[in-house]
Amino acid sequence: MSLPSSQRYRSQGRREGVDDAVLNNALAAMRRIRAVDPRITPVLTLRHLSHLIDVPFLHLREIVARRARRPYKFFYLKKRIPGRSRMRMISAPNATLLKIQRWIVENILQYTTAHEASYAFHPGSRPFDAAQEHCGCEWLLKIDLEDFFHSISEGRIAAVFAHLGFSKLLSFELARLVTVGCERPGTRTDPAIRWPAIPYYQSKHEGMVPQGAPTSPMLSNLVMFKTDEILARLADAHGMKYTRYADDLAFSCGPGKNEIHVRRFMRLVLDQLNHAGFRPNHRKTAIRGPGSRRIVLGMLVDSDRPRLTREYKDMIRLHLHYLTSPSYGPALHALARKTSVSGIFHHVRGLIAWSQIVEPDFGAGALTRFEGVDWPPVQPDPYDEEANDT
Repeated sequence: MSLPSSQRYRSQGRREGVDDAVLNNALAAMRRIRAVDPRITPVLTLRHLSHLIDVPFLHLREIVARRARRPYKFFYLKKRIPGRSRMRMISAPNATLLKIQRWIVENILQYTTAHEASYAFHPGSRPFDAAQEHCGCEWLLKIDLEDFFHSISEGRIAAVFAHLGFSKLLSFELARLVTVGCERPGTRTDPAIRWPAIPYYQSKHEGMVPQGAPTSPMLSNLVMFKTDEILARLADAHGMKYTRYADDLAFSCGPGKNEIHVRRFMRLVLDQLNHAGFRPNHRKTAIRGPGSRRIVLGMLVDSDRPRLTREYKDMIRLHLHYLTSPSYGPALHALARKTSVSGIFHHVRGLIAWSQIVEPDFGAGALTRFEGVDWPPVQPDPYDEEANDT
């Protein structure tokens, strides 16, 4: 979206009877947003946003006020290693809200920058590169953040949008469009004094970042930017390397340090995280030293290059054994795994694709065996009229 010259914008506004003070404020807001990044689409008000994304203004206002009907569908997944809760709440936005959030990603958030220690949720980031940073380490400290997305409040998201140049009110409204307002353990009541001039916007609970919205990953990186900066400086001061992949934090050091040093450093990190409002999952916090396996994001980092774990390789070998077995094959293997042939095809192919990145030689051999599997022909969907016509 090209920003018109101030002269043309003011001239057009005057022809339409807009007051000079309003025009000057609008131009100042546009310049403030473009100063952060000229690619960000300037948005002045909620009504302006409704025009840009072609969603009725009153419906946007209902969402902001937490009065829209079923903006999210909720479902729960069991956590592999539970923290304070055993279930993970997934919030899937409805079609309209998904359209709004995708517009925010494509026109605002994609032009923001994460801290260099973050290796997730931005273009070009890969878990392999995060693991590479810790290769050859002698000591490894791993810390996992509990309920990462849900610990980020709408107030912190509003601060992110304000930092990008948007007005205070619009930043709050944008924050409401990308958060979910529902009761959960630890949720703070939204005080009535926050927006006394807009009673319609009052809500019983302060919103949180939903896991399942397209905006949540990039917003979490922006909220974590200052904390990443502090942890990176802290790590550097203590001879450690720091990387973060979403809620998975890793610190490492080479020879010359001992367990006492790493434990003291861990307490400093935990203090910083608690001060920033994040809760570490102590069940997934671990120190690994000489003689133990040092794993970052599922990859061994005890040599000069990330390696696949033995368990990962064995899992691929097991799949390939059953898929290539004359007495078993894809159909029976899929049945045993309670999935479809198509499902097992994509699952195993995905495992092999990752192995090709981490250990190319192993991945190439696995792919050769996979391509030799006698896959049954894909059956047309009886309800797909276009496919049946062909």
